[in-house]
Amino acid sequence: MIFLNYWVLACCVTATVYPLAAQSNQSAPTSSEVPSTAASNTQLTQSVDDLVEAARAASRADQNYASTALFAQAINQAPERRREWLPEYADQLLYSNQSTQAIPLYQEVLDAPRSQDEKRRSLNGLGNAYLWTDRPSQAREFFEALLREDPNNQEVQRSLGRALSWSGRQREAITHLQQYLRDHPEDQEARVQLAQSQAWMGRQDFAVKTLEDISADRAGARKLHAELERAIAPRTVVDARQSSQSDQVNIRSLRLGHWLNFSNARGAVGLQLEQTEYEREDHSDSIQVSRPMLSGRYRLSDGFEINTEIGRERISPRGSAVQEANVYSSWLTWWPNDIVRFDLSSSRSSFDNLQSLRLGVTANQNALSIDFTPSERQRYNAKIESANYSDGNARLGNQLQAEYRFFSRPEVWVGVKHTRFAFDQQTNNGYFNPLSFHATQLTLRSNWHPDGPDGRWDLASNLAIGSEHVQPDGNKPTSDLSLRAAYKLDAETRLELRLQRFSSRTQTLGFSRRALELTLARTW
Repeated sequence: MIFLNYWVLACCVTATVYPLAAQSNQSAPTSSEVPSTAASNTQLTQSVDDLVEAARAASRADQNYASTALFAQAINQAPERRREWLPEYADQLLYSNQSTQAIPLYQEVLDAPRSQDEKRRSLNGLGNAYLWTDRPSQAREFFEALLREDPNNQEVQRSLGRALSWSGRQREAITHLQQYLRDHPEDQEARVQLAQSQAWMGRQDFAVKTLEDISADRAGARKLHAELERAIAPRTVVDARQSSQSDQVNIRSLRLGHWLNFSNARGAVGLQLEQTEYEREDHSDSIQVSRPMLSGRYRLSDGFEINTEIGRERISPRGSAVQEANVYSSWLTWWPNDIVRFDLSSSRSSFDNLQSLRLGVTANQNALSIDFTPSERQRYNAKIESANYSDGNARLGNQLQAEYRFFSRPEVWVGVKHTRFAFDQQTNNGYFNPLSFHATQLTLRSNWHPDGPDGRWDLASNLAIGSEHVQPDGNKPTSDLSLRAAYKLDAETRLELRLQRFSSRTQTLGFSRRALELTLARTW
């Protein structure tokens, strides 16, 4: 009510001032028709002060957007007093979800602060503005600077932990929050933040322990409790996929998998059953492949995790004897810190074409992958791999990729990828086997939650487009497009549809594939 009264008063005062100004341009009034210059200035000052008081009243009533409009109007009417109101105006922009507009105003104040309190206020405002515009790495600098000025500020200690965690620096966030909680063990909000950072680092087992003494009714804790329960619960996935290829082969597969977690999701074991059929469009040939697989995962420490899958593949070609082969895939992940990740992998697998399957060709592959993430907006990857084929062939290759995030809502990444490999020989045994290959592609991927990060919808797209050079076939355009739409039927059930189209061909040469995949996943 107070805010409404100020608003009406401000509007009335403004309405009085502007008609008088307009009249003065039309005729020369007598002294009895208009107030003196001194009286006019007094009236204008009163009007501006009323606007500022109305803006402050709106702020106290949590009407931050209305407050920004009133501050802007006051500054427009009295620009000589702009610096006086600038800190308050920046605060209201921040609290009305206009953080981008607030940043240059806070910076202006910080460049020439009039007091120590104003400097601290600007540092805190800049930190929150960068944090709320998904630039936590930049927010970190201002929170750290503020803590040097005011080391006992508990709110800023929590904000720094949040900035570290949101920028992917989970180990740093955990170290910071643990040190803070040793001095302030009663701070339940910081303890929830610590558990969230532990969960994001992949240590759900630590997160569960951290939340033991915190009520699930506490803000933030309820959501994290639910997320941890789903991470620990058994999980079942049913997946159906169908694809058609330019070599006139259709592929249909059905996969059922079930995983059990142990030690509060520190490890997991699972069983997957997959049945795949390869068939020519004219039905002249077909092969069925069944593949039962046992899988396991275990987090050895904060820095190491091991994953493995092993099974026996049964290949049943039409009109030919059944063949069997052991297949596996395993990889060791090492995080020496929050910025670098190494993956060392080894696998043995068959191929997805009729000729290679009939010949029983398999490949033993080894690879080393390195990821470098200097900030939440940059990602770099380098990979080297080698493969030895059961028909005596061998391949050596590498890949480099760089990405930059241009937008965060929706999330949009733009990048470039270069791939290169070479074979020892050409064998004509069904699999893609040029003497040499190199391709450079531009990449674009996006992720969008139309109804918010906690909503039911999750939409994503991936595009890679460029050209490749193959010896002996020459240059060809290449593209790979996939679209994914996922919907949460309820908190435990997720339905996902994925479409993909890959092409690496001219009118007469090359290969293309179209695929449709439907996945239903549920935690129990």
